[in-house]
Amino acid sequence: MTVLMIRFHLILLLSCFSISLVAQIAPFSVDNKAVRERIVHDVAVLSSDSLKGREAGTEGEQKASRYLCSQFEAIGLQNLSSQAGDYFQNFTDFQVTFHWSTSLQVNNTTYKYREDFSVTSLSMNGKGSGRLIDGSQGLVIPEKGIDQMTEPGDFRGKVVLIDLHVADTLLNDTSVAGKLDPGYRMMMAINKGALGVIFWNEDSPWFGKIFNFKSSDTLPGIALYVNQATAEQLKRQQGELAKFTVRIGRKTTSYSNVIGFIDNKASRTVVIGAHFDHLGIKKEGGIFYGADDNASGTAGLLELARYFRNHRDTMNNYLFACFSGEEKGLLGSDYFIKNPAVPLNTLRFMLNLDMIGRLGCEGDILEIEGVGSSYEWKTILRSTPHSAFRLKRIHAALPFSDHYPFYNAGIPVLFFNTGLHDDYHRVTDKPYTLNYDGMVEIVRFAEDFIINSNHETSIAYRTVPGITQISGWAGFIFQALGWALTFN
Repeated sequence: MTVLMIRFHLILLLSCFSISLVAQIAPFSVDNKAVRERIVHDVAVLSSDSLKGREAGTEGEQKASRYLCSQFEAIGLQNLSSQAGDYFQNFTDFQVTFHWSTSLQVNNTTYKYREDFSVTSLSMNGKGSGRLIDGSQGLVIPEKGIDQMTEPGDFRGKVVLIDLHVADTLLNDTSVAGKLDPGYRMMMAINKGALGVIFWNEDSPWFGKIFNFKSSDTLPGIALYVNQATAEQLKRQQGELAKFTVRIGRKTTSYSNVIGFIDNKASRTVVIGAHFDHLGIKKEGGIFYGADDNASGTAGLLELARYFRNHRDTMNNYLFACFSGEEKGLLGSDYFIKNPAVPLNTLRFMLNLDMIGRLGCEGDILEIEGVGSSYEWKTILRSTPHSAFRLKRIHAALPFSDHYPFYNAGIPVLFFNTGLHDDYHRVTDKPYTLNYDGMVEIVRFAEDFIINSNHETSIAYRTVPGITQISGWAGFIFQALGWALTFN
């Protein structure tokens, strides 16, 4: 090998080493053009046909979550699970579908479903008939000399009426608590041959438990509930034939939040969140692409993650949370609050990005909701420049996006969005409708805002006054009506 070749290889090696160091320090260009190109790419991927509208719990949303994981890994975010490269926070949700074919008829009297009677979470599906029998409170407690399942007689093929309430002497006796449980009482009747039970008495502390569909196990029999007036009628109809039909749908669906972390060894953490699910496929055909709602906010979150991965901030750690199930009732953010990836008392504030892609659609306005959740927000907002748009400060914190569970948990929140528009929740919410230059400006504003927040020693949580919440609701309803009137 010649000296020239050795010199060439040495220069090449040093160049690669230099490039490697630069890549570790600043792997992403902060130039506006580069930021815009990345946002355009992220939105295009998340709004692509192959993701089929990213409905929570579907393969399309799972594909989106895998893409987000790949981006988090490329950015260099830390995952908070024990498995390398796994940024998922997995959870399930239990959905119940009630059917109006459910019925109850006794001695030719037909009772109204969801008014006179309802199905409890203990009940299986089924159809049949059996004679009514009064099982009193359905108690079998041998150690207390109580057996209310023997005295009434033969339970085989019958439907047992059970009063949920018990005497205070038993209610306060922890040694028999398990035998007061409605499920236990129902099984005592089933073991005697009963087809099922009809509970009554809403004054019982177990009233709520028999409607806990997300945690109660189905038992091998029908289990209904009747109101006080209906219970009084049924007690007078002992021995009459009760005909019933119970039909209820139960489905467990799996979801995944995608969580990434920047550990700056700080004592406090800033949460930046955005939901990545949308509405899926329209029944009549067509994809709900969800470019603005909420590929835009998710793309903004990714860009903030790239920025703060490079911009070392010793004041804060950063947690980036892409939430699933927002469109199904804030499922992902609610689960995060109940199962936090980091202690909630270390969270400084939560910034939510949801629909930030339509700057200029209804004027150059960035709406910022939740300003009333901390007195410090006004000061920080005033000190953060925003020449490319105007701010609309909304003090209320309303339950329509993922900041709300954080607000309810006593954490200051802000919600960035550019408002409702004619393409909201329609198949026309496509990537070409977004203002990408506006999104770059919003991301830049978010960066400056977060950095400016460090000038405040603390950002104290504040409960938004009721009158302010009412005013916020009124504003939202007015805006939503405007959108609804344009819907064809």
